[in-house]
Amino acid sequence: MTMDMQPREFDGGNWVKMARFAAAAGTLLSTVTAAILLMVDPPKQCPNWHLNDGHSTSLWRMWVTLVLLFLIPACFIAFRWNWFARKAATYESLFGPRAPPPIPVTYIIVILCVAGSLLSQLPLLALITQCTDWLRL
Repeated sequence: MTMDMQPREFDGGNWVKMARFAAAAGTLLSTVTAAILLMVDPPKQCPNWHLNDGHSTSLWRMWVTLVLLFLIPACFIAFRWNWFARKAATYESLFGPRAPPPIPVTYIIVILCVAGSLLSQLPLLALITQCTDWLRL
């Protein structure tokens, strides 16, 4: 196999499309969350965009943390798919080469992208469920 040909496993096909869609949707929703936090006055349930819990959790701090820890890596993986897949498949530990994983690398990567995109939306979920009146019964 020549260097310019990629193994079929790393093409991704629909998997890479799903990962990229999840990363793009997560980015869009995180941008909407940031726009809400910037442009809308905080309601009385969430003074200064802090949740009304025992720790007075800041929605800004939660947003920044989850975007940095989950969404940015998910976007990097989704848009640098082939590079990341090759690195994950050919990774060698300190103890030498390892056996190929029983699950194809592409399945693991798409799960990382989708989960990262979903986890980064926790601030939006908290904002909707705890800072709005229209959802409460």
